[in-house]
Amino acid sequence: MLARASYRWITVFVAILLLICLSTFFRSWENSHSRYKPSLLINSRKGPVPPAKPVVDFWAKWTKTFNKARPAIEKIEVENIASKDGSDEANGERNPSSSSLGLSDEQIHYLHKAHKIVLTQLRRSDKDLRNATARLYSGKGIVTVAGGQYMPTAIVSIRMLRKTGSKLPVQVFLQSQKEYEPEICESVLPALDAECFVIESYLPKKSPIKVTHYQLKVMAIIFSSFQEVMFLDSDCIALRDPTELLNSEPYKSKGLVTWPDYWINTEDPMFYEIAGLGDLPPGMPARSRESGQLLVNKDPHLPSLILAAYYNVFGPDYYYPIFSQGVDGMGDKETFLAGAVVLSLPYYAVQEHLGTIGYMQSNKEFKGGAMVQYHAGDEYAALQAAAHNSTAAAAKKKKPRPFFLHANVPKMNLAQLLNLPLLFDPTVKLKNDEMPKGVRIWGPAESNVNSLGRDIEKEVWREMLDSGCELQFVFKDWKDATKVCERGREHWREVFEEVPKGLSGIV
Repeated sequence: MLARASYRWITVFVAILLLICLSTFFRSWENSHSRYKPSLLINSRKGPVPPAKPVVDFWAKWTKTFNKARPAIEKIEVENIASKDGSDEANGERNPSSSSLGLSDEQIHYLHKAHKIVLTQLRRSDKDLRNATARLYSGKGIVTVAGGQYMPTAIVSIRMLRKTGSKLPVQVFLQSQKEYEPEICESVLPALDAECFVIESYLPKKSPIKVTHYQLKVMAIIFSSFQEVMFLDSDCIALRDPTELLNSEPYKSKGLVTWPDYWINTEDPMFYEIAGLGDLPPGMPARSRESGQLLVNKDPHLPSLILAAYYNVFGPDYYYPIFSQGVDGMGDKETFLAGAVVLSLPYYAVQEHLGTIGYMQSNKEFKGGAMVQYHAGDEYAALQAAAHNSTAAAAKKKKPRPFFLHANVPKMNLAQLLNLPLLFDPTVKLKNDEMPKGVRIWGPAESNVNSLGRDIEKEVWREMLDSGCELQFVFKDWKDATKVCERGREHWREVFEEVPKGLSGIV
């Protein structure tokens, strides 16, 4: 009887030991086959990274200054959108825009008066700001803004960043606690060396100043603990390791690098009077700026970031119309360059015209899908060489290498993308009202390889499918989406020919 009982306990013990061994094996297998390491089941942090109190206190002081510098005029309305004529040929230095909002002398007076409050405080705080930079910030890293519909795109962007071999840490800023997603922020992002921060936790609770949308970008940069920031929109894909740019010219000497938009500059010339400069300063780029990617060192550019924050805080009512006059993309994009120009701080404005990738519809009309921005270091080196040996260097000048792909329309949110007619060629007419087959929205594979050196659309789709199939029941934005993984697999089969091996959730 005793022997039988002992045998039973030994059997139970062996079974438990076997289960532990199997559990350990499958967890190890899962980690080795998942692109998220460690496993999604392992939480590393509860809740968002708490705000650094010195940064909170620092920002509270500038919030008070901004409150005092609120323009005492009505909201500016754009009645006539500025002309973009000459955008295709826009090169070299900027000329004053031919368009104007028609601001009255009284409006200009009150805007200038408010703006001067911020400039005066910045000049008084020059030494304090230098000390604050050393005290509040350190290191280099990537900063992005995500949350809601932008969280799935941010995951894809960060995964693509890691494919470049980049080891730069990533800080992901959310507008509010409502956008916080525990499993994403506590498991998925840490596995990619990324952390979640909440912007509203840095803001004074009783302040009348509220920020949203375009205003979040500059706040994320200022609140980030990094001194040297590579900002990437959640829909911007690095094709190379951004460490290249952070460790080389022109960033090293300028501290601020901006990239061009499609359009010629359209700011109201009265801005320079409002800012106390009188006329358009020399040397500004002919093209307006595009802020899907931005390089900035807070030493020396913390003052220009504060001024850019002022332009953004009062952007929707005043400065966005002043800077863009209703042209496409009106928002924060001009504020970073403006802050540096007004404070006479150094900057580098990439001149190489941005490219566009897309596909030719069956009706022979081109459908754009993403913007291509080029290597600032390549361009700068070529310009420096040309300056020393103008004839020979100019003749040998090569086009800079592609560095960023800003997939702004449509964004790489798999659940949303699968519902867009854009994913299908609406000009193809099929019998019996059938849906047209899926298309490559960034063009043929050969075109991708010729222009970017690789089939980038296929790579991005793989990342979308891998993360989408693994997280389709996790993303808040997808709570009402159906069969995301299944439909994504179907599109892959139609467009990319085969289901890639090793995709999570794909057989």
